Amino acid sequence: MTNANILFSMYIIIKNETLKKLRWLFLLLAAAIPLFFLPGLFADMKLYNLVRKNMIDSSVTFTYTGNRQIKCYNDNPDNPESMSYVFLPSCADLTRLGVEAEAERVAFVSDRETITVEGGEYRVCDFEAGIPYRMHVYNASGKEIGSRDVTFLQSSGLPVMYVSTRTGSMEKLDADKTYKEKAFAEFLSAQGDLLWADDLKSISGRGNQTFTYEKKSYQLNLKAPADFMGMGESDTWILLCNVYDPAYIRNKLTYEMALQAEMPGSPESTYIDVYFNGCYAGMYQLCEKVEIGENRLEIADLEMQNRALNGQKLDYADTFVLDDQKGKGTRLAHNPEDITGGYLIEHDYGEKFDEVTSGFITDTGEHFALKNPGHASEAEILYIRGRMQEIEDAIMAEDGRNQTTGKYYTEYIDLQSWADKYLVEEITRNNGGGSTSSYFYKPQDSLDTKVYGGPVWDYDKGYGNASGYNKNTCDLAFLTLHADYTSWFYYLYQHEDFIEMVKKEYREKFSDYLTEMSESKADEYLAQIEASAILDQARFGHVYRTLDENLNIPFSADNYKRHAEAVKEFIRERKAFLDQVWLDNAPLCMVHFKDADGNGNRCIAVISGECIERLPVEEQDGMEFVGWKIEGTEEFLTTQTPVAQEITVYATFK
Repeated sequence: MTNANILFSMYIIIKNETLKKLRWLFLLLAAAIPLFFLPGLFADMKLYNLVRKNMIDSSVTFTYTGNRQIKCYNDNPDNPESMSYVFLPSCADLTRLGVEAEAERVAFVSDRETITVEGGEYRVCDFEAGIPYRMHVYNASGKEIGSRDVTFLQSSGLPVMYVSTRTGSMEKLDADKTYKEKAFAEFLSAQGDLLWADDLKSISGRGNQTFTYEKKSYQLNLKAPADFMGMGESDTWILLCNVYDPAYIRNKLTYEMALQAEMPGSPESTYIDVYFNGCYAGMYQLCEKVEIGENRLEIADLEMQNRALNGQKLDYADTFVLDDQKGKGTRLAHNPEDITGGYLIEHDYGEKFDEVTSGFITDTGEHFALKNPGHASEAEILYIRGRMQEIEDAIMAEDGRNQTTGKYYTEYIDLQSWADKYLVEEITRNNGGGSTSSYFYKPQDSLDTKVYGGPVWDYDKGYGNASGYNKNTCDLAFLTLHADYTSWFYYLYQHEDFIEMVKKEYREKFSDYLTEMSESKADEYLAQIEASAILDQARFGHVYRTLDENLNIPFSADNYKRHAEAVKEFIRERKAFLDQVWLDNAPLCMVHFKDADGNGNRCIAVISGECIERLPVEEQDGMEFVGWKIEGTEEFLTTQTPVAQEITVYATFK
């Protein structure tokens, strides 16, 4: 290679290397320039992501009542035109609401004024409740990156409970009702005075169908007993969501009715506003739990005795099933000396029986869960099952006498309490009456040998909040309407002494009170909750439902009163009918409803010569229900058929 060629090659190499260096220098400069703008870029990206993720409501935090914080809430953030809310308890001062912006600047614009909060600034502002503000969010350059309508809503006159869970989230609690989590809770008066504060042993979800809804019920287990609003000390309390009751008053009315009738163990309750981890959780009914204990159902506590004798960790003990499959419980090495009492018994759906640890089934297929003792020994199961079987046999006997023992049914049960229990279920036309959440209890024989009816629980599906024939006001159903009904009260109603006790209790305890319920009590509760009901409907109106297909009242922030009027109207109609039956002794005619094979014990009674308002509709796979054929005829029972005598009808299909 010549010298010239060598020199040319060296020139090319140097040129290429220079270009490479220049190229890398350019890339380094291009990458370095944005570093001068990173703080503003990251700030804008943070805000951009808030808007992109429909989280503009999180760009500002409000502070009230002792530095408690809350964010805006929006149940439809994907819609930029949807309304956001700031839900405030009655103790918050809306004229001195602290505001802290996470954005560079947030402006609240109303017809009255514009309130501006700069990024990083904490400002005390004066807002007005019930009017929409347009919340505008700006970046560092002053460019608007999002906006939303915001309305401030405030409760009035209700105490408030704040619950802060250990994880700061309700996700696990709302996914699994068996999951328990530690928490801290505070209870404040409507004026903001701290009435109680303490760690919770646990909070957990509760309920069956209601637990499937966004608004749920919860159980609070306290570390030490506390007395809320004069209801008596206890370490267990229920936050009742009333999600099936858009009027909010069905359970409250019934519990108060039971209390005035002096039914033992009837739960006291009060309305409160609840916040979980700083987020508004709705208006709840803070209730005593149906349980054995001081200030509750004061009888012997067999569960506590079982734990004292066998150790506290009974949840992990072996379980057993009786050979005849009609009872189950926990294998215990030791039994209390007296196992004749301390039983809290719940009649429940057959399908729910699999979920309970202890329970039994009678010969007719009635399923009972033992709430106490929750971990019952074999001896305890055999004892209480045997006693309830004796009751069943006596009740169902034509002469009311147990054919084996010779005892009359009133020697087994407290007649007055069973009549009161029947009255509460029949008056309210409770959809699950006699089938679920239906309680009985038995003290020790040394105090009382009889089984008592009650306490009462769960009436959000009563007072016409039902479908079809379940909402009739002008008939008796003897607690047989539900698919998993009990037949006990139908057979009880065949005994004259039970009927006479029902009439006596209705006349002395219930009739006048029903008038009070419809004319003043319902309105009294509505006045208490009016402001909170508006908040709750704004937050949860989309999840409330009624079982009455004919009650087509839209759920909105102010229509709960219309639902309440429907409750009051039901009470008035129900009382007018029951007065005829139990005060004026109007004659009744029974209609027995059987399936196509002649099985079933569903029964509806109307005043002689009257028609049944609505009839049951039967279902059978692959078949079309035609109607109810009257026994011994080719005629069908309709809602226009006067019933002048006792008849039996059969479900007919094609």
